[in-house]
Amino acid sequence: MSDSVRRIERSTRGRVLSVERMHSDGRDVNRVKVMDDSGRVRVYVDDPQQRGRGPRARGDDD
Repeated sequence: MSDSVRRIERSTRGRVLSVERMHSDGRDVNRVKVMDDSGRVRVYVDDPQQRGRGPRARGDDD
């Protein structure tokens, strides 16, 4: 889980608010809430088993 936090902190430069391990599509993934520089909260899902891919943002309406 700490690897997911570090990876998302580096890629978003945001502040991690919470991390939760959850089960999705038969896999254990980490759900990470991040607040960006503008104060917007985004949720990322990081699958530690897929190291080559970056975390996916969920609910991104940009």
